[in-house]
Amino acid sequence: MNRREFLSTAALVAGALTVVPRHVLGRGFVAPSDKITIMNVGCGYQGLSEIGDLLRCPQIEVIGVADPNRQTNDYIGWSPHGLRNSLRNLIDEPSWLEGITGHPGGRDVIKYVIETYYKKNRPGRNGTIHAEEDYRELLTKMPDVDAVKIIPVDHLHAYIAVDCFKRGKHQIMHKPLGNKLHESMKVVDMAVAQPDIATHILAYNLSGLHNINKVKAWVDAGAIGKLREIHNWTNRPVWPQYQEIPTEKPPIPPGFNWDLWLGPAQWRDYSPKYTHCCFRSWFEFGGGAIADMGIYSMMPVFNKLELGSAVSVSTRFSRAVKCDYDLVPSQVVNTWSYPDASAFRFEIPYKNGKGSIFFTWHDGGMKPDVPYGYKNDDLPAEGMMFIGEKGAIVGGFFMENAALVGLSPADEKKYSGMKADPLPDQNEMVAEGTPRWLQSWIDNVKGGKKNPGAFEFTRELTETYNLGSVSLQCNGRKLLYDPKTRTVNNDDEGNRLLHRDTRRGWEFV
Repeated sequence: MNRREFLSTAALVAGALTVVPRHVLGRGFVAPSDKITIMNVGCGYQGLSEIGDLLRCPQIEVIGVADPNRQTNDYIGWSPHGLRNSLRNLIDEPSWLEGITGHPGGRDVIKYVIETYYKKNRPGRNGTIHAEEDYRELLTKMPDVDAVKIIPVDHLHAYIAVDCFKRGKHQIMHKPLGNKLHESMKVVDMAVAQPDIATHILAYNLSGLHNINKVKAWVDAGAIGKLREIHNWTNRPVWPQYQEIPTEKPPIPPGFNWDLWLGPAQWRDYSPKYTHCCFRSWFEFGGGAIADMGIYSMMPVFNKLELGSAVSVSTRFSRAVKCDYDLVPSQVVNTWSYPDASAFRFEIPYKNGKGSIFFTWHDGGMKPDVPYGYKNDDLPAEGMMFIGEKGAIVGGFFMENAALVGLSPADEKKYSGMKADPLPDQNEMVAEGTPRWLQSWIDNVKGGKKNPGAFEFTRELTETYNLGSVSLQCNGRKLLYDPKTRTVNNDDEGNRLLHRDTRRGWEFV
């Protein structure tokens, strides 16, 4: 073959390679030059709040959305029109949804937002956004989509993630991985077994990463002596906590597939007391305040201190009282919803096997005792504290403004000036329209190193918070847990509650 023939043949081969579908080249493969196609599963308040990150990133293209709700304006938010106004700014439509009350949500709403944004900002883009009520239908109709963002109610997270792993889809998930221990750990196991699938949990980037290095430096230097306890507390819940199962039977709203929203949960009649932000109130649908907020605050702590999964847990909690027609008060025996306030006490071993510490989570206004030497009469509404043999470190919920407390004057002088480089800000823009956390995931999708927010890096924390929920359902009893066998060894009921009584058709295969 002469040089001209060789070059002609090489050009034909190169041309043929450019039209080979990406899935032919390898499971989960995305060429470095390609846009990452993604579908957004979950189109409620949080899904709409976060859609801007995906739309503004030029390396990503959203091509599909799924949600059991078509369109409503009854979601609950942090201000009367905050969500609507932020979406107005995103799509540059100052009068969009004028006159509505409540917050918009549903697949038709997010479809409009995406299509409008792309029309104005990517005019060369072809096609419309595909919208389905069932994410499984969307995955079937769009088999070549690269990735899925998972952001519906908590009890669906693990099921969607498992489906995505089976189909070779990269994933971004809003915390938590699931609200039942064995379901959540199934997700972790699949993430470990498929390292070519890039994953990211949306807690890593919103946590107190930038503060943990200073705390770790103080602990390692012995500023507070041997670390004994960690406390983390929040003013959550900020949603209604229902202590009785709804008995009213309002009609299912038009355009809302209640059966699909229930998913793996056993059938029950529709009630608005289950949906939107209220789902966090129920053991069946949510993970309570610890799954809502504790993943943000404790993920950097577990990772930096190299903590393992809890080996025991007990809980204290508020108890609801009712007074029936006989005017005799009685406590509500509740096995279906989280209490108004609770405290979880976990024993957490270090991964290196050198001892353990106690970690206590407080919510609903519960707090730890004020430590010796603390300058104020009371701790803040939300915060974190590390207690050692010689003193304590007290800070905000993400350990912001961390300060040494109760040290001798000599130790105060010795340690107060210690410096530690903060970890990188995960929300810092590192490329056009792209924060650091998202770029890290994109690089992972395209063959780069493992993203530090990957699902498997939440293994121990995920196992721990799910165990706490089980203790609540067991009336606060102390449970002894073996992470190696993933069983509760001293309580048959506690062991059973590690699993869900899954509805037929939703079983993990």
